[in-house]
Amino acid sequence: MKLAILCDDTVASDRYLTEHGVSVLVELPNGHRWLLDTGTADVFLRNADRMGVSLDGLAGIVISHGHEDHTGGLAFCSRLQGKPPVYGHPYIWHKQYEVTKGDPVRVLGMSDRSREYAAPLFRPVNGMAVLEDGLCFFTDIPRAPGSYAPTAGKFFNEDGTGPCPIIDDATLVARTPRGLVAMFGCAHAGYVNILKAVRKAFPAERLLSVVGGLHLGSANDQVLAEAVAFTDAFRAEDFTFYGGHCTGGKTIAYFKEAFGDDAVKPLGAGRVIQY
Repeated sequence: MKLAILCDDTVASDRYLTEHGVSVLVELPNGHRWLLDTGTADVFLRNADRMGVSLDGLAGIVISHGHEDHTGGLAFCSRLQGKPPVYGHPYIWHKQYEVTKGDPVRVLGMSDRSREYAAPLFRPVNGMAVLEDGLCFFTDIPRAPGSYAPTAGKFFNEDGTGPCPIIDDATLVARTPRGLVAMFGCAHAGYVNILKAVRKAFPAERLLSVVGGLHLGSANDQVLAEAVAFTDAFRAEDFTFYGGHCTGGKTIAYFKEAFGDDAVKPLGAGRVIQY
């Protein structure tokens, strides 16, 4: 299996473009290719071109949640050949607002053009779905009372009422002979909550790799210690960690201390990861 990082907040080299967002091309051993998220604009397409990667004929597009930094690129997918189905939790269509005292209210959610492209192709997913042999999509993650789930500041209403739990948060998991590869958009359901759901589904398998945004930047030391401890109990011997987007520098340092520099690496647009 191969992952090509098409969009991230950082780059693997100065040949590539960066923006606030995530997009990962997943190439399975059978040759089928799936796109996880599309970033904010057309950066994922431009980086794919620079990497010599074609996005024509995708098996599907998977949306981790409805925020614009993961869905904005849908507006540009009409440039691609083929009409791949678009998978996501039904709540990806809900508009949200980020309300922070002293800052302007920010509208979150898909643009009109992204909606126009995705709506006719949309296939809703609740719970866990097998997209194809070896590729699973996890939504509606159970959240233990008091567990860390980064949803603060998100509301259904522009006046800061109606806290939004971001229940559309989803994770893509690939099963390989060496273990599970978990690919995150932002992990709004909580990193540990998500991994618990994955482990419950596959109790006999180990975690080979973590890739994407984990939204642990504002997490305290107790939350980070719990994240490292659960990862350690679940990981394969040759575990790797590629944290980007909203993961946070403190989180990267925490995981490096636990698992070493060889296992913990930056994400970065332009990187290719092979398993």
